[in-house]
Amino acid sequence: MTQDSRKSIVKLILFGGITLLALVIASAMMKPTKWFDEKLIQDRNARTVQMMEQPENTIDVLNLGDSLSTAGFSPMELWRDQGYTSFNIGADGMRMNEAYYAVVEACEKQKPKYLMIESLTLFRYAMGQDLQMLLSQPLYHRFSFLKYHNIWKSLVEEKGLMEYHRGYTINQNVWEYDGEEDYLNLNVGDSNSKLTISALNSMTFDRIKKFCDERGIEIIIYSMPSAKNYNQIRIDAMEAFAKEKGVTYIDLNEKADDLGIDWTQDTNDGGDHMNLNGAKKVVKYFGNYFRENLNLTDHRGDPSYSDWDEELVEYDKLVEEMDGKSYLDIYTEKKNKEWDEKYNNKQK
Repeated sequence: MTQDSRKSIVKLILFGGITLLALVIASAMMKPTKWFDEKLIQDRNARTVQMMEQPENTIDVLNLGDSLSTAGFSPMELWRDQGYTSFNIGADGMRMNEAYYAVVEACEKQKPKYLMIESLTLFRYAMGQDLQMLLSQPLYHRFSFLKYHNIWKSLVEEKGLMEYHRGYTINQNVWEYDGEEDYLNLNVGDSNSKLTISALNSMTFDRIKKFCDERGIEIIIYSMPSAKNYNQIRIDAMEAFAKEKGVTYIDLNEKADDLGIDWTQDTNDGGDHMNLNGAKKVVKYFGNYFRENLNLTDHRGDPSYSDWDEELVEYDKLVEEMDGKSYLDIYTEKKNKEWDEKYNNKQK
């Protein structure tokens, strides 16, 4: 090896060391919970940060998945009905590699008894994006600076509007599904959601299951009612997958009538996601299922969980104030008002 080659290697090692040290220092200085409280962190990372704020060992059920899971499961409704504590740790368009680290991070302060996984995440697969996440997610997990580096956008633009209630955001929009009543016999799917479960997603699920088994966490896979995302092919594939993995599977599409799902009133976007009406029915079903089949404690009346009662009051007040709207409606109204005021000031 020449002297120039040795110098190049030394410079490379030095550069790598300095970069690593900078990441460690920058990550240590990050204050994501403070930024979340100030509504500077919203959307994909918001639930992860709100989870950090939960008192230690107070969450019994984690709900994981993409937007189907977070839109259709309200922890405050489960608290109202049964007194069970739960939290949404999913994200829009969540991939399985993201799901693994969401579980790991949620369990840093919590010892949940059950992990619910909405099944559409298992069908999501785009090779380029998923392979990229194999590299990025471990780095995001270890260096918070990388995960929250785009916080400057909120600082430059504006604070968010959404209020998160244990990972749930209220959406009371009503947009009816007017497609085929027997949607399970239709062919659904898009470029990011397959009809079979990829080998990579299966391996990642095994990784999640191993993590849960080591901590005594039972996994329940379920399919949210969604006329836009489920058909019999996916349901059959999920049933076979759950049987192979030795976990419980619950399909709410086949139970939609029993749940009382009204496709003219309970969806916010034409049969894709549940709105608050639908979420209440989903949670009522799971509340009864948990009570009859699982070992969960009703924490209502326990002073240690009084913050849940306090939040329920705030939640109900917000539901009343939003009166059939979503945060997108509120944001649009806000921007329209700002534009009108700007225009009127120009005319004066």
